[in-house]
Amino acid sequence: MSGAKSRFVVSADWVEKQLGTRGFRVIDAAWYLPAHNRNGAAEYAGGHIPGAVFFDQDVIADHTTGLPHSLPSPEYFAEEIGKLGISEHDTIVVYDGPGFFSAPRVWWMLRTMGAENVYVLDGGLDGWKAENRPLETDLGEPVPTTFTPHFRQRRVTSFSEMRAVVDSRVRQVVDARGAGRFTGDEAEPRAGMRSGHMPGARSLPATSLSANGHFHDLATLKRMMDEAGIDLSQPVVTSCGSGVTAAVITLALESLGHTDNSLYDGSWSEWGSRSDTNIVTGPAEPIERKESQPLKAHITRLEMTAAPKNSLPIPANIQTALMSVQDMPLSYYRYLYRQVGKRWHWYERLRMSDAELSEILNSSKVSVTVLYVNGAPAGFFELNKLNDDLVELSYFGLFERAIGMGIGKWFLLQALYAAWQDNPKKVTVNTNTLDHPRALQLYQMMGFSPVGTSEAWVPPMSDAELLMALDR
Repeated sequence: MSGAKSRFVVSADWVEKQLGTRGFRVIDAAWYLPAHNRNGAAEYAGGHIPGAVFFDQDVIADHTTGLPHSLPSPEYFAEEIGKLGISEHDTIVVYDGPGFFSAPRVWWMLRTMGAENVYVLDGGLDGWKAENRPLETDLGEPVPTTFTPHFRQRRVTSFSEMRAVVDSRVRQVVDARGAGRFTGDEAEPRAGMRSGHMPGARSLPATSLSANGHFHDLATLKRMMDEAGIDLSQPVVTSCGSGVTAAVITLALESLGHTDNSLYDGSWSEWGSRSDTNIVTGPAEPIERKESQPLKAHITRLEMTAAPKNSLPIPANIQTALMSVQDMPLSYYRYLYRQVGKRWHWYERLRMSDAELSEILNSSKVSVTVLYVNGAPAGFFELNKLNDDLVELSYFGLFERAIGMGIGKWFLLQALYAAWQDNPKKVTVNTNTLDHPRALQLYQMMGFSPVGTSEAWVPPMSDAELLMALDR
């Protein structure tokens, strides 16, 4: 992974080439603290990336909370972003002045409201200007459009939820404020706020995640997470002063493949201003280094002796495509394998060398079919024709983002149709207690019957092993 960059961060070269193309939108999300002595709206008027619209984070907000720039309701957000000519289907690039200060907040807001293809400009407007790229001062009215929100509540943590998190330690809390504010050695910039941090919080200043306006590569981000004591196998809540720079940590987490995270929208402006919240000062608690223990799995082997007779319609309101992939690049296979299997402790194929994995995938008996939903990969299944009479469904699953779309049964049925196309006598599959909790039930529903059980120990991969595997 050395040198690999975040898939959510795009270069100025790429952005400049996309300007003016259909469905491509640019947002100036510049917002600053008083100490910056900068005005985002004024700088936008003085020169911005051609076609960019200005997103005022103090205006497109919930003004009833008494807190700065709180996340607005999905309906209000959709109305205001629609006025800016932006749809949830567009490819959207967000930027600010320095690169990674306020732009990630709008990146997070858009994704929280249901937009998928959202990116942050590496280098920001300051870098764009330094490279003498085109600017315009036109403040023309954008053509309004419809933004249909699909609000993802799990991406947002409320005050009551935050209090429960701090009390129970069920989630890690990562604070994006500067180290001095975290320890309480520096006063808060907002009057009336106590200094310090939430009990159990880890410190990872947002400013440390980039250098000279450029977001660090994935290996550096991972090292910084490790040094801060952040376990990427566990859920995280991000926080900061007012909910803006917490999104920089969210961007880093998502870049590293961590999806079980949310942002505490009230952040320290809420927690630090109350008298009934617990606050501690000084450095973060010492990091506990835990040795990974093998996981015990109860395995069930199932067989199917007749092709499925039932049929299911293609899921409504989504576009699906199935593609059998020949000569699949190993990096793409490992990506699919990791995206499907990371929740279910799939490690075996990641531990294989290139030669071992190539031997399997290049076998004439093995076939891999990828599911695409709305143009993006969303799952895969792998079949192994052991002999003329026996086919194994070696792997089957969906990406996390596709779970809950109502396509699991339909997709499994497509895998079974493929398995039975050469009329074998039997199709087999294994599932275990580390898989999706409804996997065994789903297989039986589709016609499989249990024929045997066993137990196995699954040694987890260390973070270093995982990074090496995905970097091959």
